[in-house]
Amino acid sequence: MKSNLLYLFLALFFVSCTGTRGPSAKQRRAEQLDKFRAQLQTERQTLKATDSLMMALIPEINTAKSKGFEYEKSPYDDLGRFRPEGMDPSENLNKTYLRCAVDDYGRTQLIATYCGPKTFVVHQLRINATDGTEITTKAIEPNDGTNYSYDIHGTHYQAVTFIYAGKVTEGMTNDSTVLANADTDNGALGFIAQHTEDRNLRATFISTKGEENTTVIGPKTRGRMAATYELGILLRENTRLQQENKTASLKIQYLEQMILRKEMEEAAD
Repeated sequence: MKSNLLYLFLALFFVSCTGTRGPSAKQRRAEQLDKFRAQLQTERQTLKATDSLMMALIPEINTAKSKGFEYEKSPYDDLGRFRPEGMDPSENLNKTYLRCAVDDYGRTQLIATYCGPKTFVVHQLRINATDGTEITTKAIEPNDGTNYSYDIHGTHYQAVTFIYAGKVTEGMTNDSTVLANADTDNGALGFIAQHTEDRNLRATFISTKGEENTTVIGPKTRGRMAATYELGILLRENTRLQQENKTASLKIQYLEQMILRKEMEEAAD
């Protein structure tokens, strides 16, 4: 009986000792190599897929750009932007109206341009459709970077820019003003694009005191807004693909270096 217990004790001791022994350095290196190679294959597939999708997107973007856009970029701008023809501020002096643009990354700008009494300070915009639906932008306080104004002889001039950036702002630091005010548009440009056939589509400029100034959005403006919205979608998708492509390239470089290092360690054993 005692001998059986001794054998059992020795067996348990042997199992416990062998069970706690982990994989060797060579085994761990082989496992890491397999993991790195699998990740490398995945990133190469991502790189290939994003390259292909961007190539397919180019004709769509060019078609959208051909719908009456002018490209502008001043020496002081980090990015250029596409502005619909006929929406040059110099051609619309002393008017209260809406205009729009979209930058290279696909970040759209819905700009409420006001001209009127000095006491009316715009900071918000509401769009009303004939079917009773409406949408209101976020409020932008005066002189915050996207709300510019000046007064001449008792007349107040102001341009308030409402931005939609989506997720393309992630990792970007080139335009701090745009990043800080991303998505103040609140979907207003998209709302206008969905109501291009609404003859009574109205834009209401809302002042800091709650006063309102309403104007009808004409057919040309509705069409230009819709074209800008569509171009923005395509450019944002292209930006997203570029970001994924760049990330995959960086990961591939890292993984290739790690695989080479592990292979050299393996050869040295």
